[in-house]
Amino acid sequence: MALVIDTRFLIAHTIPPSEDERILIRDFMKKLAKEELFIPSIVVVEFLKIVGSVIGEDAARIRIRLWTGGGAKIVPIDEEMAFEAGKIALRYKHIPLADTIICAVAKQFNGKIVSDDPHFNTLDVKTVWYR
Repeated sequence: MALVIDTRFLIAHTIPPSEDERILIRDFMKKLAKEELFIPSIVVVEFLKIVGSVIGEDAARIRIRLWTGGGAKIVPIDEEMAFEAGKIALRYKHIPLADTIICAVAKQFNGKIVSDDPHFNTLDVKTVWYR
């Protein structure tokens, strides 16, 4: 199954809110190892902005490289994806643009999004989460 990694999961994975959450994430990661993983390029941007301000840009880049070294693929926004995200954004004007792009990636790969963001429920895309 294709799984599209959302920024929320990368943040939780990098900076778990508690030791209990760290254990849940570790166990969830064992399941992810068996799946095809995609990280939309917009997620990389968000992650570097948010996590880079906490752990530094170089450390945040290393974290992304660990994911790609483990087999995750960074997905650039191509023409088809841009049109699909634009279509979604027109229909759901209150949804952040990054979420429409992430949704378009999930649709392209017929995958689920690893996130607890309620916006994805509105967009009628399947999600999974570590809890």
